[in-house]
Amino acid sequence: MKLNIIDYLAFSGVCRSWRSVSTDIRKSFMERLQPLVLARPRYSKKACVLYNIFDRKSCKSMLPNMPRKSLWGLASGYLITYDRNMGFWLVNLMTRHEMHYPVLSESSYSIFDFTPRAVLLRLTRLSRIFMIIFSEKHNFLLMSESGSSSWQEYLFPNTSAGIADVKIWNGKIFVLTCDAHFGEFNPRADPVLKLYNRNIPIQLSSRSMLQLVTSDNKIYMVISHHPCPRVTMLVLYLSLYELDYSMESAKQINDLGSKSLFLSPYNSALVDTTGWGAGNCVCVLQNTMGKCSFSHLGGHWLETIPAVWDYNVRLYFWVFPGESWDISCVGDEFGT
Repeated sequence: MKLNIIDYLAFSGVCRSWRSVSTDIRKSFMERLQPLVLARPRYSKKACVLYNIFDRKSCKSMLPNMPRKSLWGLASGYLITYDRNMGFWLVNLMTRHEMHYPVLSESSYSIFDFTPRAVLLRLTRLSRIFMIIFSEKHNFLLMSESGSSSWQEYLFPNTSAGIADVKIWNGKIFVLTCDAHFGEFNPRADPVLKLYNRNIPIQLSSRSMLQLVTSDNKIYMVISHHPCPRVTMLVLYLSLYELDYSMESAKQINDLGSKSLFLSPYNSALVDTTGWGAGNCVCVLQNTMGKCSFSHLGGHWLETIPAVWDYNVRLYFWVFPGESWDISCVGDEFGT
């Protein structure tokens, strides 16, 4: 019998010995699961839905108390809600673990002028969990520790471009700027952002969106091109590059093998589809249209399917089960 995420959660809750078994197989099991879509009925304040667009199965996940909170983002399996007076409240959709981060200062609130994103990281030895907030409009990021009372702002004076993406990988914090410069962020270094020299033979425009994804100890840059500026639900074509920061080089990838790229404006990932789907595909979540489109990496369109079962249900993000149990680590020397 093939377990899905609902079966796994029920299995792990039976007793202590079953919970121990579920913990032992968690990593390998979660990495083989199909991505889910986080959706929410438009008038629901108490629950969201984790929906599998491939087998049409779903499970409900309760939301934290949200009288004045807005649903804001997703990072490492944690749903992020925000209240302007109370700050950020995070709850893990699988484990129900909760965290709190402080309210933003008035000077930092401009980061909300354009849709911001967030990543979580923890220090290896001290188990301190930090959240980083960044935006395509600003050349700085904000960083705070869970339970603290303030945010630290880190300005990147060596670039005027906004931040396209931040990825925790290989024990380091990597930053991708909107003009396709790639570098390493260390809050205790000077400068805090070290940019690598590399050339990518591609012309960017206001219709390009850049993201970072990782797989098999490799990091990639995704460049997707859209028909209109800021209209991110449609993708005309896509380029994928493997980044080698030690050699300061970039190599274009044309074949993903058994993996497929799941793409959305907020979060993306490379997923091994062995056993349940075709490889070398791009799956784009069209949030505002309630659909998901599929194409080959080379650009050949395959199909578009409904991703929700009701027009009163709103799509938000991909949920990758393999990312929902572990927050990526960096060395303790990165602590603020």
